[in-house]
Amino acid sequence: MSRTGWKRREREVARKIGGRRYPANTGGRVDVESDHLESEGHVIQVKERKTLSLAQAEALALEMERVGAQKSPPKLGTLWIKRSAGRGVPTPWLVVMTEATWKMMNGRTPMEGS
Repeated sequence: MSRTGWKRREREVARKIGGRRYPANTGGRVDVESDHLESEGHVIQVKERKTLSLAQAEALALEMERVGAQKSPPKLGTLWIKRSAGRGVPTPWLVVMTEATWKMMNGRTPMEGS
């Protein structure tokens, strides 16, 4: 990926969720943010990597959860990962979130409390 390809990926995610991309020089950890009147807003960290360990993905998802919880009103914090498989090789976006973020997005699960 080129040195500016990550900007394109951040813009792509912003378009997908109807949000805005934050320039890298703002110093924050959030790459994309959205505000929705009818549903929860989002704070997102975007990564395109050849490899990303589960521990790294976990740490980034937890960080986005914390950032989202600090917003008023709270927002869903997620990590969007795209594997860089080489020029012309398409890969899907993976959306990673913690269980707490999932519950915030979906409410209680049917199995909870049993």
